[in-house]
Amino acid sequence: MKKIYLTLLVFLASCGTLFSGSDQDVSFDSNVKGVKIYVDGMEVCKTPCVYPLERKSSTSVVIAKKEGYEEKQIVLRSSLNTIAILNLTFWPSWLTDVATGGMWQYSRDGVYIDMEKSNLRKAELEKVKKDVAIRRFALFGYSELKLEASAHNHEGEYIKALSSLSGKDKSELIGIINQTHGEVNLAHRLTK
Repeated sequence: MKKIYLTLLVFLASCGTLFSGSDQDVSFDSNVKGVKIYVDGMEVCKTPCVYPLERKSSTSVVIAKKEGYEEKQIVLRSSLNTIAILNLTFWPSWLTDVATGGMWQYSRDGVYIDMEKSNLRKAELEKVKKDVAIRRFALFGYSELKLEASAHNHEGEYIKALSSLSGKDKSELIGIINQTHGEVNLAHRLTK
């Protein structure tokens, strides 16, 4: 009977460490390949990659860097590893999990980083701003644009405003609006 009890005790001891380990594999990826990933100030890999983060009770700061792109910062928070709750049966197992970090887990197993170009030339920046304004106008004014276009109203205020904003002829805009179905499709066609 003692052997069974000892076997059960060893099995339940330090459940977080036994089942989860003292590291957690976290994958890193981004819209741009080859982004350098720094965890708590130390470079660990380049995207796409998987890195075993040491489990701990505090947060880890992840910084993504690549030349020509804005630096991004992500905070990974840790919380109690639910498997460690099995330690309630034997207090020394809590000590093992605390010492190894097995009682903690990070909130995410994967991190996707959307890198944005830095130092856009002024002309590129103006084009991006203009495209955003056109898309926003098309999305929010879609129903009015459709009404005016279906009536071939060249003097409608929405058609006039869109013509002024996009630099396209009113007749061309009416044709585009009548051929599209849905605000997203219209926004895409106006800025492609």
